[in-house]
Amino acid sequence: MSDDLSAGKPLDHALLRAAFAGLRLGHPLIYFPALDSTNSHAAELARAGAAEGTLVITDDQTAGRGRIGRAWKSLPGHQLALSLVLRPAFPPHFLVMASALAVAEAIETVASLTPAIKWPNDVLIGDRKVCGILIETSPGVAILGIGLNVNGSVADDAELASRATTLAEAAGRELAREDLAVALIRRLDNLYTLLASGGMAARERVRTAWRARLVTLGRRVNIRQSGADLAGAAEDVDADGALLLRRDDGVLQTITWGDVSS
Repeated sequence: MSDDLSAGKPLDHALLRAAFAGLRLGHPLIYFPALDSTNSHAAELARAGAAEGTLVITDDQTAGRGRIGRAWKSLPGHQLALSLVLRPAFPPHFLVMASALAVAEAIETVASLTPAIKWPNDVLIGDRKVCGILIETSPGVAILGIGLNVNGSVADDAELASRATTLAEAAGRELAREDLAVALIRRLDNLYTLLASGGMAARERVRTAWRARLVTLGRRVNIRQSGADLAGAAEDVDADGALLLRRDDGVLQTITWGDVSS
């Protein structure tokens, strides 16, 4: 992938600090021109007692991680790569839903695109991935990492281009990363506060909105778990967001993790 930063200036982190003032999430904001992993740095800060809402953000994540141990390929200067230190008082699977929903709604607002969610939290434009989310938990802490392809192109990597895209490629124009960051953190702040204080009704509200965007449902899917494969029809999700898979032998199996492909 190109290391060319000419498609966009470094993030205006002063603008972001001002935009996040008064929110529960997004401050203190810690910016790096380049960083190996925002999740790793946020986890270090959490271990040192960082406040909930601490945001780590960079223009170039050089060793990002995806779900199930995958490497996250960087588009330096073109992506949003950020992590939040969170201390949720609700089950973390609702954070999975809220984060994917916040990304999708931010894209819809800023880019005028119609994103979908591949269970549990990959955000797609069409059938190609535009955002990955990695949540790493330890007692009392959740590190929420988000990598969103905003500008630039993945066309020079044929294998990646078959399954991923950028918002600029889909929208036909470049987008201000700051606009997306502000829309994303504000929406996530709203959903997080709702989940923290709204009880079961709030959780069901978030689950319903997340479920409505799940492109996985109604499709025949394959699910890989540690080298083992399952296949069947993705019928629905349960109250906690687990996938209900109707296997080929007729058994309805509850899936809580795995890599899904159609």
